[in-house]
Amino acid sequence: MSEAIRLAVVGGGPSALLIFKRLLERGDRSLKVTLFERKPHLGRGMPYDDEGANREHVTNVSSNELPELAQSLTEWIASLPQAELDEFGLRREQFSEDHVLPRLLFGRYLEAQFAALRGKAEEMGITVRFLLGCEVTDIWDLPEQKLTRLRFQRSQSDGAREESFERVVVCSGHHWPHHHEPEVPGYFDSPYPPAKLARTFNHPVALRGSSLTAIDALRTLAAANGRFEPEGDRLRFVPSAGSEKFRLVMHTRNGMLPCVRFHLEDPQVTEVELYSDRELAEIRARHDGFVPLDLVFDDYFKKLLREKNPQAARRVEGLNLEEVVELAMTPREQSDPFDYFAEECREAELSLAERRTVAWKEVLAVLSFALNYPAKYFSAEDSLRLKKVLQPLISIVIAFIPRSSAAQLLALHQAGCLQLLSVDEQSKVEPCPEGGVEYHLGEGQSAHYATYVDCVGQPPLPLEAIPFPTLVKQGGVSQARLAFRSADRGREHQQKHPDAVEQDQDGSFHLLVPGLAINDDFRPLNRRSEPHPRLAWMAVPYMGGHNPDYSGLDFCEEASERIVKSLLKSSAAPENAPASAG
Repeated sequence: MSEAIRLAVVGGGPSALLIFKRLLERGDRSLKVTLFERKPHLGRGMPYDDEGANREHVTNVSSNELPELAQSLTEWIASLPQAELDEFGLRREQFSEDHVLPRLLFGRYLEAQFAALRGKAEEMGITVRFLLGCEVTDIWDLPEQKLTRLRFQRSQSDGAREESFERVVVCSGHHWPHHHEPEVPGYFDSPYPPAKLARTFNHPVALRGSSLTAIDALRTLAAANGRFEPEGDRLRFVPSAGSEKFRLVMHTRNGMLPCVRFHLEDPQVTEVELYSDRELAEIRARHDGFVPLDLVFDDYFKKLLREKNPQAARRVEGLNLEEVVELAMTPREQSDPFDYFAEECREAELSLAERRTVAWKEVLAVLSFALNYPAKYFSAEDSLRLKKVLQPLISIVIAFIPRSSAAQLLALHQAGCLQLLSVDEQSKVEPCPEGGVEYHLGEGQSAHYATYVDCVGQPPLPLEAIPFPTLVKQGGVSQARLAFRSADRGREHQQKHPDAVEQDQDGSFHLLVPGLAINDDFRPLNRRSEPHPRLAWMAVPYMGGHNPDYSGLDFCEEASERIVKSLLKSSAAPENAPASAG
């Protein structure tokens, strides 16, 4: 590019860090980068600052799983003064690339990497502005000028300002909307920020879900209502005075607990060779425009399992997707969840000690990553299968909760302070005006809780929740949809779920899935399926329909490469601009 390109990055967390890294890798001095961040720090984002973590929270990613940054995590730890390590109870000599870190300390690492890249940008002569404590409140397009305009402000007293850019990348991060908090006492829409849960609860507390989000809530609530003491090779939980009746009750539809972290032979999941553009086009040409879920399952689960563990692969060779999931789920369903969890802890310990992977679990994590990119080409039927059949297994297995979290979970259960209840698909949570909730478990059973925490993880948010109203109004972004392969199936699903299916004028049926439509380069699509000429989207809560496994630094690493390559491949991008707002 010869002419100067003004590029805005909305957000300054881990996603923006990797976008910034990719921009510098191009070495293009014509770039003029402006980064907007609502908070006073760069790099940390919600998971790794006090909005997402307390001192008791740890990452579920180790050094050897991280993308390449200015400095490796192990090198950075080695460079820290002992006083900073003491702050988090770490011993330098015990840290290795397999270890996980306290999340707040990991946030400092990411902040340090941003600072290093900032220094590199200055050395390269690339113009960069960092506007901290500055929130972008609206985005809209100026098609005649081939610009995208941002409205932003530092505080209410400063008033709003506006500025235009040739390119914009949205990296605004996680968002948990409030539905009943704080109007309903004792009702928490999420465990974040965790400081709100760091107090005495001398009664049973209901948690919805058993995911990593639930583990976050568990660690915060346990730390505020008791202490963990070593007891041989285990932990013992001792409730505090005044918390004698404290108890956590997890509610899950599958009645299962997440898997424990084990040794990964190939921790860099982004090194997996994904379908190329040409391969995707050939697959779609053979299958009426769709990418079959079964084909992806065969290529990224069965085929990889044959390479990693031929014996395990032979067990599933003749089975279809549903049968493989049933094979994996049945032992869990037939066991006490805490007994099964304890057995998995032993399996994980052996895996780490022998540096030997649990092949089918590692391959399932690869499959989850690989599913992201062809998912927008699944039929609606396959998307429903993915959500109903495969994703419940994936969500359990690839949680990879750290051993310290697993030890606390077992200690709470052994102390009689943690219970898991299985609820059916008709279960619902009813807020009580006077406080707490009535948890309808199904089959006519219910229970009242004075305190309830929704722990289902980052919910995929609808198109109308995007916090840039003019962008949505202009039509430069559109509702994510997936076509039904069978009109009969589409019609049948529409009859059962009328708000979830659209019928087009040509008679075809489309399943409405969460968030906005995107292409393979994370460019938002308008209703004519034309990519936005100036905008790329990396804000995870708003694209779950076309990107089902959209969290984690592995996702950010892959997406950042595609975004920067697409946005900056030409200074004269095709002008498929949305209509201007009326």
